Amino acid sequence: MSDSRRQTRRIAYGTAARLAGRTLGAAISLVALREATRYFGPVEWGPITVALAWFSLFAVLGGLGVATLAMREVARPDTDAGSAFGRALTTTAVVAICGAILSVAVGVAIYWGKSETLAMVFVLAPGIPMMALFVTIGSVLAGRGRSDVRAVLDLTSSVLLLVATLLVVDHHLRFRGFALAYLGYLTVSCISALSLATRFIRPKFGGAGRGLWSQIRAAAPLGQCDILSAAYARADSLMIFFIRGNRAVALYGLAYQIASFLFVVPSFLSNALLPDFMGGNDSRRRFLARRGFDVILTVALPLPLFGVLFARPFVVWISGARFAGAGPLLSILVCAAAIALMNGYLFQMAVFAGAERGLWRTAAVGTVSNVATNAIAVTFWGATGAAYVMILSETVGLLMYWRIYRTRMANPLGRRYPLSVVVASLGLVAIWWVLHVVLHVNPGIGLGMLPRAFTLAALYGVLLWSVTTITRRLARRKGQLPSSLS
Repeated sequence: MSDSRRQTRRIAYGTAARLAGRTLGAAISLVALREATRYFGPVEWGPITVALAWFSLFAVLGGLGVATLAMREVARPDTDAGSAFGRALTTTAVVAICGAILSVAVGVAIYWGKSETLAMVFVLAPGIPMMALFVTIGSVLAGRGRSDVRAVLDLTSSVLLLVATLLVVDHHLRFRGFALAYLGYLTVSCISALSLATRFIRPKFGGAGRGLWSQIRAAAPLGQCDILSAAYARADSLMIFFIRGNRAVALYGLAYQIASFLFVVPSFLSNALLPDFMGGNDSRRRFLARRGFDVILTVALPLPLFGVLFARPFVVWISGARFAGAGPLLSILVCAAAIALMNGYLFQMAVFAGAERGLWRTAAVGTVSNVATNAIAVTFWGATGAAYVMILSETVGLLMYWRIYRTRMANPLGRRYPLSVVVASLGLVAIWWVLHVVLHVNPGIGLGMLPRAFTLAALYGVLLWSVTTITRRLARRKGQLPSSLS
């Protein structure tokens, strides 16, 4: 078997393993979300949504880009992985503890007078180092090509979250009880991740303290991007909470939490590409980057149709009729997620190519414009305005990230395969229009929507296979293979 084929199989295995683990984990997390939202209801779920958003913001600050730096470092063939792992854990712990202290100090000033949210901010603060360490551990495993182990961590973490949620519901706990259970889930997840990771990479802490400041300085550009991304993702929820109240932020938070699975999909693919990407020459890197972007396009282009069709029935199925207002928000956010899939992949590949300083400027412009636009949109249109702002911001980001990507990757996009995806997506839209108008087929309710969704996905697969087969045969007749499939 050729090296190229072996690499392709490793990439496919790593991506499939991580996607399978994350998909199963997402399914379990949805069960936890179902139990929690049905138990608390829209009004009580609002303060919890805001507290978790606040926690997520400072958990990213706790990592400060160390996870991404460590992942890139351990992926290099000549790196001492144990020493890199030890430095990453030490730096993450120190910075995350500072982030936890800052979250409490700033939280007191912002949430003074909102007792439920403030209490959760205090309880969740010790979980910030736990979350940051968990992310760093997973990134190091991915950098060493162990996406399968990272998938196990995703699945285990989701099971622990479900257990914590069931404890809250069974014991009829309220806000503080939920926060304590969530803190317990974070602590056990971190300890489990470290125990599992040390079976594959044993961290070496010798000299880690002396290299602390240099590690922080090296990770700072990536950390700035992470902080801006977190602010970009969470500022809208905070604005909705203060401007529109508990119910509005609960509906938006539910929709965002469901859609957030799609926002992290690009990392599955890029993490699987990383070991071969870092060890390859320029030609191999261009090939891997182009093939990965083809995969992202395959998922992204038909995604808005699925969001429009199945968002509302899916929300009602998960959280009940009281959260039906989150359905339209989810359909809008799924459209934004389709663009974010491409943005996330372009961002990750640019980081792997060493272009993080240019990315910081792009992320800063995107975040500032997003926050400013949200301040207007949320005031006049509430959560719906915030959802549409996400589409606008992702579109602007796509233009800016694409420009950076092109400067790093010559010939970054093939021709025939992207065109095949466009044709197949348009064909799928046409088929659904015929089914809806002529045969009066609706998306369905509850479990009834699943056969329709799977049927549409299968039709899309058949269409894409047919179009790519035709284009390949036409190219062979002309004596050349499609550039994106070569």
